[in-house]
Amino acid sequence: MKKMYIFILLYINLILFDIRLNRRGFNELFSNYSLRYEYPKQLRQVNFTDSRLKKEIETFFEIMDVAIAWYPRKADCLHKTLLGYRYLRKKFSIPVYMVVGVRKFPFEAHAWLKIENDDFFDSEIDTSYLQIILNSNNIVRLGK
Repeated sequence: MKKMYIFILLYINLILFDIRLNRRGFNELFSNYSLRYEYPKQLRQVNFTDSRLKKEIETFFEIMDVAIAWYPRKADCLHKTLLGYRYLRKKFSIPVYMVVGVRKFPFEAHAWLKIENDDFFDSEIDTSYLQIILNSNNIVRLGK
């Protein structure tokens, strides 16, 4: 029952995110998320030996993968990265950050989460061949 509730909330958030992405564009949305969730409560050190925390995060991303698969429009790494960033920062205060990397030839782009200098999910894809061009830690708040 709880998984269905999470799925429905994720699906609704995916729809709302996609609408915002189409209306405002990537740059504004990426900057907005970077600044809005920049300092949640207090960032904490991640201890994945806490099996309950690890299981809850894994369950969330598994359900997100299902929601993205069922979504009728194209939803990809960008959607997963920004929604995952918001969830991890807001709910757990985990100091992850978003990055976007590209490869020029053949062209490829990918967005993913990092924690410190490591990819948040080691099993996703090898990102070492991508050059990071955008990093949420480097977004500067105007007026600071």
